[in-house]
Amino acid sequence: MILNFGNCKDITKNGSTDVKLFFWLCFIDKKWRSLFLAGYNLTIQFNYCIKIFPMKTANKRVFTFIGTLVFIGLVFYQCSQESETTYQKIKAYADEIKVINTHEHQHWPEEYGDLNYRLFHLIHSSYLMSDIVSAGGQQFDMSHLDSLSLEKYWDANGEALDYTRNTSYYSHFIKGFRKLYDFDDLYFTESNIHDLSGQIEENYADYRAWFDEAFQRAGFELMFLDQYWKPFNTDVEEKYYALVFHINPLVMQVSNKPSEGSDLPELYKRAEDDGFAISSLDDYLEYCDHLFRKNIESKVVCVKNSLAYSRSLDFEEVPYDVARALFDRSSAGLSRRESKQIQDFVFHWIIQKSVKYDLPIQIHTGYLAGNGNTLDNGKPVKLNNLFLKYPDAKFVLFHGGYPWTGEYAAFGKMFPNVYLDLVWLPQISREEAIHAIDEMFDCVPYNKFFWGGDCAFIEESTGSLEYGKEVVAEVLSKRVERGLLTEDVAFDMVQRIFRENAIEVFNLEERLAREF
Repeated sequence: MILNFGNCKDITKNGSTDVKLFFWLCFIDKKWRSLFLAGYNLTIQFNYCIKIFPMKTANKRVFTFIGTLVFIGLVFYQCSQESETTYQKIKAYADEIKVINTHEHQHWPEEYGDLNYRLFHLIHSSYLMSDIVSAGGQQFDMSHLDSLSLEKYWDANGEALDYTRNTSYYSHFIKGFRKLYDFDDLYFTESNIHDLSGQIEENYADYRAWFDEAFQRAGFELMFLDQYWKPFNTDVEEKYYALVFHINPLVMQVSNKPSEGSDLPELYKRAEDDGFAISSLDDYLEYCDHLFRKNIESKVVCVKNSLAYSRSLDFEEVPYDVARALFDRSSAGLSRRESKQIQDFVFHWIIQKSVKYDLPIQIHTGYLAGNGNTLDNGKPVKLNNLFLKYPDAKFVLFHGGYPWTGEYAAFGKMFPNVYLDLVWLPQISREEAIHAIDEMFDCVPYNKFFWGGDCAFIEESTGSLEYGKEVVAEVLSKRVERGLLTEDVAFDMVQRIFRENAIEVFNLEERLAREF
């Protein structure tokens, strides 16, 4: 008997077993249904041969049993191989890419002070620390960690750390150690942290050598470095980094003009050191333009706005005369609305300068790191007026706008001058990243995506990269298996997201005077 799924009589005439088979086949995927039926037909032919071939009954039963097992094994092996192979191919392809990482906050250890780095120093400088605090753990000062033994730290935070084992902050963080260290465990435990912490201490004794080794092993070619903690520094190690111009102080300090005899905010102090006297809005803007030119000379690749940590992302259009009059007044006498107006004016000015210098504008949207802030500050829709007003500007929106991933994707689809950086989204929530990125791939052209790590030390950046590649590979493999993409297009998308788009959109070869 040759089964034909379209012929119910063939399936059901052998009795209740085949009736059950018929109803089971109704609910499985068409591809697996065809595979199962082909194998089932083969098994029936095998059994038929056994019946007509002279053989003892016991031997026939043995051969029938063996044939059935072979059939079942082949079906399940093929099913598992089909789904895994697509993912593995895409992930393996991603692993061969030399990654252009479009957002990092990498520190040299000495920037935190003269510390003896161990595992808990790295945890305290990672996103995982926020989940530990959220679970009831304690945030220590980095310098205080040197005086704590691993046992005492575990007593203080071990239970809270265990409660974070389900989070993406935890999972991506530990992946970095599984990639770079002799560490294969799924979780940190009181017993396994000693050897790992010892390896960290040994590596950080010569961190620059360790950073270079880990940088290469992780698969990075270049990192965009946003030094928010020292935003006026333009000196970066070009072997690893491209400079990002962090513009938050330019926007926020315009409404913080020093009064006579008061301490100078950093921007005003640097202006004084550089020979600029700021007594008017024009003076302020002249010094800001000097900072732009200084960054251009240092091969800056973009500007970065993370103002959502301090204020709302709605930037209204404010006339020059209004802004000038506000600057002439004492900053202490400005209302909250008036302070915002003059800040808004400066950010519009920064956009105009960015267009002039052909610098893309990276903007933090959505979720805010840490343990307490005004979430609504980063709502992507607040930026809509800027996209309309400045069609020649290149806006790069960060973090999937989480939790507003839909409106974030809509801007990437609607505006030719809006690009989407998937940075940090998988770390916030792996499962939401899979859902949101699948939706983005459904509506946004794939020459508009980038990837960044957004971490302080190389271990977490490595875990972030591994997490990002796994999420993208999972989304693309499912789309290939559903017939929405071919493998060659999926490979091209991976190459674009993790490398080529950044080279093109940020004009890296011309800006950095090197080939990629």
